[in-house]
Amino acid sequence: ERPIAGRDFALLLAGLAIVAAPHALRAPWWLIFLTLLLYGWRSAGLWNRQFLPSRRVVLAVVALGMLGIWLEYRAIFGRTPGVMLLLLFSGLKLLESRNQRDAAAIVFLTWFLAITNFLYTQSIPTAIGMCAAVAASIAALVGCAAPRRAPRANLRTAWLLLGQAVPAALVLFLLFPRVQGPLWGLPQDAYSAMSGLADSMSPGSVSQLILSDAIAFRGDFHGGPPPRRTLYWRGPVLWEFDGSTWTPG
Repeated sequence: ERPIAGRDFALLLAGLAIVAAPHALRAPWWLIFLTLLLYGWRSAGLWNRQFLPSRRVVLAVVALGMLGIWLEYRAIFGRTPGVMLLLLFSGLKLLESRNQRDAAAIVFLTWFLAITNFLYTQSIPTAIGMCAAVAASIAALVGCAAPRRAPRANLRTAWLLLGQAVPAALVLFLLFPRVQGPLWGLPQDAYSAMSGLADSMSPGSVSQLILSDAIAFRGDFHGGPPPRRTLYWRGPVLWEFDGSTWTPG
């Protein structure tokens, strides 16, 4: 297969950078540094292929990266460690990319990373940024399929493909059932739990707490409220233990 052209690689890198940028706010510093290093490493390979590493070096980076994520979160699966793993894999896949097939895999990985940003926020700026990333990745995919066409024509084709998807997106937006609460809470992360008042607790099943800003309870007073320093509520006490789960009894 044909190698990835420089202009198409620039679009692939732009799409990955856009979807990875929001995750930099929540990723550990060493993972951000490693991912940027992998992006830059592959970019240097455009000018000199001798800079590209061997398969053994790539496998060593995979092992070290996965070990670092496990040491950071004490888990590999779950929302946050899984997203961090995808972020690491984006740099690794870009580093080993050589041809159009690899470019297609990078595009699909870009789309997956774009979706993961909505697990944390569904704001309008996030949606605009992810649309820009998808447009850049589609333009790169079109460029790989038509390398002799002018870049402006490829961009036109990419925007035409996105425009054809708008009616289906509108239909799904109007007819798809609304989800109550944030996306990261449905389904609940199997490897984390929400902070708050619960009627049971199983030690060992929680590897990470997701801090929730939802209201835990409300207190009513007859008359004026007492001074804040005197306010005290006792939370639930779990007495019964069956060997795996604590309950109030």
